[in-house]
Amino acid sequence: ETLARHDSLYGDAEKVSGDRRHGSGVSWRQTVLLAFQSIGVVYGDLGTSPLYTYSGTFPGGIRHPDDILGVLSLILYTLILLPLLKYVFIVLYANDNGDGGTFALYSLISRYAKIRMIPNQQAEDASVSNYSIPEPSSQTRRAQWVKQRLESSKAARIALFTVTILGTSMVMGDGSLTPAISVLSAVSGIREKAPNLTQLQVVWISVAILFLLFSVQRFGTDKVGYSFAPIILVWFVLIAGIGAYNLAAHDATVLRALNPMYIVDYFRRNGKQAWLSLGGVVLCTTGTEAMFADLGHFNIKAIQVRH
Repeated sequence: ETLARHDSLYGDAEKVSGDRRHGSGVSWRQTVLLAFQSIGVVYGDLGTSPLYTYSGTFPGGIRHPDDILGVLSLILYTLILLPLLKYVFIVLYANDNGDGGTFALYSLISRYAKIRMIPNQQAEDASVSNYSIPEPSSQTRRAQWVKQRLESSKAARIALFTVTILGTSMVMGDGSLTPAISVLSAVSGIREKAPNLTQLQVVWISVAILFLLFSVQRFGTDKVGYSFAPIILVWFVLIAGIGAYNLAAHDATVLRALNPMYIVDYFRRNGKQAWLSLGGVVLCTTGTEAMFADLGHFNIKAIQVRH
């Protein structure tokens, strides 16, 4: 019987080079400052995205009064499962020496398996292997099995690289289109109070605002964060206050949406239409990817504290 040859990467398959808890040595004062900055950089999009979720969920109108509670319950548990549980407690720890994003994940996988299709040598790669192979545990064996399958399949390597490029392209497209659409929509709202404004004037006002916004980015993320964080923080406080007032003054029974049975009833009543409406519900998570993609600007604790 021929023994399988295991290189040193097998022993390192489940290890992580460096400190995975990015920023764990930062003082609490610095962490709080970074958390404050993250409000303007990371949470602006995520915090405002639920505003247009309902309009995207009911394009054909509301068929049953309890559908409102069903969709609200869907939104609540989507925000709990994706941004909170998945990103805050799992994805943030999958960083590549403090960097987040799609390419960071690809780089991290490439460091522990020979699957890269582009050059990926880094200085820290020299410390990946310590030339000692410990006794394999069940977790090590699983990692070795996945590593072997990835390395032995060209189709898997091509698919992984394609998904990486596709994900990065989507983030770049989101970064280009979202500011333009958001600013144009905001300026268009001025026409409610100033109906004399033409569409052409709205467009040029939007262009001027976008030019100003993108021109200040060269001053760095910290300056942008400190500039927008107070504005977003005030907005969050006001919207929370309005919500609390509406609950107390009008209808607190909306809190029934915390019961997930409303989700089950919503799908029973609407069938296929309910599944189609998930395309609108997912809008409430728009901007979630920034929590991981912008990790290099902050640290894990700062983002977790803010969330």
